[in-house]
Amino acid sequence: MEPELDTSQFEEILATLRVAVTSLSHYNLTLYRSSHVEPVVSPKFTYCASRVQDPVSNELARHYFSKDLASYFEEATPSVCRYGGAFFGFVIPFILRDDHFCLVGDGVRDTSIDLWQLAALSRQGGTDVFSLFPHVETLPTATVREVENVARAVSREIARLCAAAQQLGEITESPAPPPQVEQADDDQERVNARLAEISLFLERVDKARSLAATLALCVDTITTLHPGAKLLTALRADDGVNYELSGLWGLPEELGILPATSLGVFLSREKVKTTVPFDNKMRAAIPEVRANLATSFPLESAGERLGFLSLLDCDLTPNDALVVSMLVHGAGSRLAQLLKEAEQARASSLSGRLLSLTNTLLHVGSKDELYKTILEIAADLLNAAQGSIMLIDKNGETMHIVFTKGITLHIAQCLPMKVGKGIAGKVAQTGQPLVVNDVEKDSRVAMINRPRFKSKALICIPLKLKEKVIGVLNLSDKADLAPFTDADLQLLTSFANLASLMIERTLVLEESVRFEQLSVTDSLTGLYNRRFLKSRIEEELNRSNHQGLNLTILFLDLDFFKNYNDICGHLAGDEALKRTADIIQGTLREMDTVARYGGEEFCALLPGTSKAEALIVAERIRAEIESEKFPGEHNLPLGRLTASCGVASFPEDGRTYTALIHASDIALYQAKANGRNQVVAANAPRSDRAPQGSAPAEPTQQQAAAARTFDFNSYLEATESLRQKA
Repeated sequence: MEPELDTSQFEEILATLRVAVTSLSHYNLTLYRSSHVEPVVSPKFTYCASRVQDPVSNELARHYFSKDLASYFEEATPSVCRYGGAFFGFVIPFILRDDHFCLVGDGVRDTSIDLWQLAALSRQGGTDVFSLFPHVETLPTATVREVENVARAVSREIARLCAAAQQLGEITESPAPPPQVEQADDDQERVNARLAEISLFLERVDKARSLAATLALCVDTITTLHPGAKLLTALRADDGVNYELSGLWGLPEELGILPATSLGVFLSREKVKTTVPFDNKMRAAIPEVRANLATSFPLESAGERLGFLSLLDCDLTPNDALVVSMLVHGAGSRLAQLLKEAEQARASSLSGRLLSLTNTLLHVGSKDELYKTILEIAADLLNAAQGSIMLIDKNGETMHIVFTKGITLHIAQCLPMKVGKGIAGKVAQTGQPLVVNDVEKDSRVAMINRPRFKSKALICIPLKLKEKVIGVLNLSDKADLAPFTDADLQLLTSFANLASLMIERTLVLEESVRFEQLSVTDSLTGLYNRRFLKSRIEEELNRSNHQGLNLTILFLDLDFFKNYNDICGHLAGDEALKRTADIIQGTLREMDTVARYGGEEFCALLPGTSKAEALIVAERIRAEIESEKFPGEHNLPLGRLTASCGVASFPEDGRTYTALIHASDIALYQAKANGRNQVVAANAPRSDRAPQGSAPAEPTQQQAAAARTFDFNSYLEATESLRQKA
């Protein structure tokens, strides 16, 4: 019969666990025992031994766990609990030499504290919550996952201790070596167990949905086979140049960055899959790690190296190394697949996002709004606070800022830059993007950081159409002041290609509109030209004919304009034409069309307007021109620059473009013949016409009645509904 364990052996078990599992350093450990002589139903667990770091939390844990240890034992698996509104603890049941034990670990807390539960627990333990609360805040914090990892590690170590104790008992009772056949059977069982672990791992790892889950499965399997090992991994960073080091088991989580040039320190031919001393080169590469032995396994798939996994302080046999190699290879294959899926998801997501942004940019109304939208989207994509868009001028030698974020635009627009000079100028010249994380230390730029920038990092992307650079997109100052990454560069490059297309599209449309305007407008006055007027009159004649509406044409000519040009010069004549155009346009409605017919002649189309209404409008225009002060006009025969106007209406004066223009031209000629500076209607009675050279005729009773009935405001109001129909 095996000897019973005494108190000193209980203490030794706790001491051994604390040394073997380094993550137990912050935990209180309490061991409870139920003798095998106790009845099977509802066994009673009594205190055996403890290793206490914090007496207060340990006392509260004893009140919480000691009453129900039998149920934990019946579950036969490690349990993790959150209790008292703040604390974490675990219970591990096990059997040693036919005695039942429960190991309780406590002394760490959650980051959040539930005061109501804490108060209830403190009352059960006879402690005042107000005195307890400050003490709880001093306890080390942990997450559920961290406590679960510690519990699993302790459970494995207890299993090892129990197995060692069982083996020691067997040796004591039967010192003779077992038969050779039984040894062979044990070896076969061990091999079968390892194969089962590998098979289970490969089955589970194929279902892992993340890098973290894949590595966690690998760690769980390896530490099950080699409980005392410490594990670290190096995974390729986003920049594709460096490797991020992380502790997976028994080591700090963050171990820094390993340059690709240092991979050989761990993965040289003589070190891969072979246990070697943890030498000085390894210590220099990872100064945070203290170890004596290292065995490294490459994480790779289809020739693509993703990093490596190392076991520290674990002397692996060749068979052990082969098993771990199979596990790491399975993990590497799954990691490569997950990275490929993530890349495809990012590409799909980016395509969808760019499609959405395309729709946004297509609905932008103006060029300035487009620049603003592009810069806002780019800054939002990279979470940048400042930026600008620069476009190369037509000469190809300079560029100017068209929009800014975080910088005063009108000041920036006054700062043209030479292509090839400065950071943006070099990007415009070479067509290559530039990511700078320290403008003062980067040898490519080597410049003093300007005060308006909070960080020294910036990113410049060329705006290209095919191979032609049309400008540069600049961003700086991430919200968290972090440097720009290769992922930022790839994202912004994809968007910059879209932005370039939208800018080119807008510039082409703008140029098209400008050419179209040049083809239908007069370059001096900005009014429509004769060709456009003809098409508009024909459109309105067709509409008026179908809808039974009126339509009137005003034909206006400046009096003695050739004399004015001769006296005052052509520059003054051009200015007089522009001011006359402004007067006519300012008098008419938006729906009316006015054109420079040629020389000093102007023609206006008034849809939906009768002759009587048009006469009032024509008289208003004539009077405003007469009252306008033109330089040098006192030298003209009438002592001022004036205008004569002829008026013709559809349908009474003609039903075609040619007929109406001819009728209004005849009326204009009559106005000139009557002495100029007057308005004459086509087909007006001879009595209404003054003899040539005489003063302008007084309005007839009919015209006076029309003038009283239709003032200018009522003319605008009366034709408003017609404008809406148009």
